[in-house]
Formats: sequence, structure tokens, C-alpha cells
Amino acid sequence: MKGIILCGGKGTRLRPITYTTPKQLIPIANKPLIVYTIELLLNCGIKEIGIVVNKDNKLIFEKTLDKHFTEDFQYIIQDNPKGIAHGLLFAKDFIKDEKFIMVLGDNLFQFNLKKFIVDFLTNKSNCKILLKEVENPEKFGVAYIGNNKLINLEEKPKTAFSNLAITGIYAFDNNIFKASREIKPSSRGEYEITDAIKWLLHNGYSIDYEILKGNWRDIGGPRDVVEENVYRLSAMEEDIKGEVVNSHVSGKIILEEGGVIYNSIVRGPIVVGEKSIIKYSYIGPYTSIGKGVNIDKSNIENSIILNDCVISGVEGPIDYSIIGEGSIVTNEKGLRKVNRLVVGKNSKVYLSNL
Repeated sequence: MKGIILCGGKGTRLRPITYTTPKQLIPIANKPLIVYTIELLLNCGIKEIGIVVNKDNKLIFEKTLDKHFTEDFQYIIQDNPKGIAHGLLFAKDFIKDEKFIMVLGDNLFQFNLKKFIVDFLTNKSNCKILLKEVENPEKFGVAYIGNNKLINLEEKPKTAFSNLAITGIYAFDNNIFKASREIKPSSRGEYEITDAIKWLLHNGYSIDYEILKGNWRDIGGPRDVVEENVYRLSAMEEDIKGEVVNSHVSGKIILEEGGVIYNSIVRGPIVVGEKSIIKYSYIGPYTSIGKGVNIDKSNIENSIILNDCVISGVEGPIDYSIIGEGSIVTNEKGLRKVNRLVVGKNSKVYLSNL
């Protein structure tokens, strides 16, 4: 069985971060988001994985994933992305006639994927979808169930009469390619996978579903990134390889080689990347700090700091923030207020009392 991960979109809700870093490569607990998905597939025995990307980000995907995996992945270019069903069609030559798993590259899961796959293969259905009860179904594709059967699907309805959202993991046979060619663009101008599955349903194909009890997050905007970071850090085990000097440390800490915490107060869970230096600072829980970061006389919690940032003299807390790679954040006059930031690569932010 093969796997497909769709990563062709532009990630506009996470700009300016996604001007230089595709959404699927944003680090969550210092590990690119897509790495969690690839690990999920590999752990289920799926070794042949195709990653659908756009022409602008193929090289950065290759370079990043080569650092994390020895496996070779098939990179598939989606020209002019126009939705999930559109992206799936570009993977047809890779899939051929096999059954396969498709995962949206900006979705993260904690559940038994192996059982999901076995049930799909055993029941010999044409498609299986994973549903989740949510409070805001209008944000997603919605499934309608009657007598324990799927009876309809709807993409982002104005008013949903079901709380079952369609999550970003699917099992298909090759009939989905026919369905994806038959549908028309939605009002958003996209070829919706929800419409393709509905086409299968209304044309007599067998559709199974499973309701997810575990964790699922659709990473859309900055809040989703930070909240997933909290979730992942909560599950990590302590591992201190760097140096802690004259500091008060509590909670679970991951400190990579060459990292130093000096004269600081640190409350875990946090992760600190290689060769990062924290001094005379307070680092609160649920903070991820990348490689080569320098933090001095600053107050940070519940945030994601990407590689090679410099944060200096920010005594008012940086909270619920994402700081892009290579950015400089400094407070020249010691402003003592909460700062909330989403900062792209190589930015400079000067905070003051004015």
C-alpha cells in the first residue's frame, strides 16, 4: 500500500512565515510538521510515499526531509494548485492501480492508523474517511450519518446539521481518480475532495467511515501551530545533553548538544535546540527554541522560536508567538507589556515604550 501527502498549497494564513517556510515544514516541538505524518505512515509499514508539492517548494522539502529520513520519497509537482482533488490527480501515475492512504500535509493525528488500514482492506470498500466530532463543523467538510451509514457530505456549509468533520486522512482505491475528474470546481474555485467522495457515494461505490476518538488538528493559522506545539511538548520525555549553569529548572526539559542555560529560570516542558544560548532570562512552559538561538534578558513562554534568532532585552513577556528564522527581536527601553508576534524570516522587531 502506498501513501500520499498533499503539500501543494501556499499556506496564506501563516504568512509571513510561509513566504520562506512551507507550512508543512514549520517546526512543532522542533520537528517539522510533516515529519510526524511520515513517521505515522512508516510505522504502519507504508514505505512508498509520494509528497505532492508545488514547483516553488520542492527543493526545500527535499533538503529538509533528507536530514530526518534515509528513505527516498517521490516528489510530485502540482501545477497551479486548485484544491485537494486537483492535487490528488497529479499522483495518479505514482499510485497506479493500488489502494492508498492520503494525508493532508497540514493535519496531525494521534490514532491507530494501522487498524484503520486493515479495516479498509478487509471490508473491501472503495473509500474510507476518518471523522471527528467538533464544535465548529462549518469550518470543515461535514459528513451526515443515518442508520450507521454515510448518506451525504458537504464542504464548509453555512449551517451544518452534523458535528462530524471530515479529517485530513483518507483511504482510497483508484476509483477516486475517476471521481476527481468528474466533479466541477466549487464556489471557491477549487476541486474539493469532499465533492469527489460524494460523487463516489451517489454513484454506488462503497464508502466506510470511522469516528476518531484521539487527537486531530488541522493546522490553519498561528494559533493552531502554537496549540499543537503545546500538545507535542506535553508528550515528550526529558533529555538534557547541553549545560545548565546557575539556573532554576523545573518541568521536562529537552536541551540539545551545545545548548546552554545560564543564570535563568526555565519551566518546562520546553525544547532547546543545538548551540542555543539562554542567559539572564525567563523561559516559560510550552516553548520551542530552535538551533543557534541567542536569548538574553528576555521573557518568553508558550511560543515557537525558529533557528538563528536573537531575542534581547524583551522583559515584557513574548507569549503565544511564532518568531521566524534569523529574526532579531529587541526592546530598547524595557517595555513591560505582553507582546504577541508572528514574524517571518530575517525580520527585525524593535519594541519600545512609544
